[in-house]
Amino acid sequence: MTELLIPPHPVAVRLDGAGIPTHLESAAGWQPVARILNRWRIDCEWWRAPVSREYWRLLVADDLALECFCDRTTDQWFVQRVYD
Repeated sequence: MTELLIPPHPVAVRLDGAGIPTHLESAAGWQPVARILNRWRIDCEWWRAPVSREYWRLLVADDLALECFCDRTTDQWFVQRVYD
């Protein structure tokens, strides 16, 4: 089952030197990213309001897959979808 979070939930993310997510903060503390499953970028609707997001599908240490994105205009991170 997949849960789409509307609105997306803000999340704190630790990055390595190359800008790759290594940890996500949860109620249980910092969770290590076990694997990056996918990565893509969206840049659209520039003529109205800029939308620039880098999406990451991440597997965290407790075998939970999350779809996160970084809003490139604000550098804020969000969790948008949870896969179980």
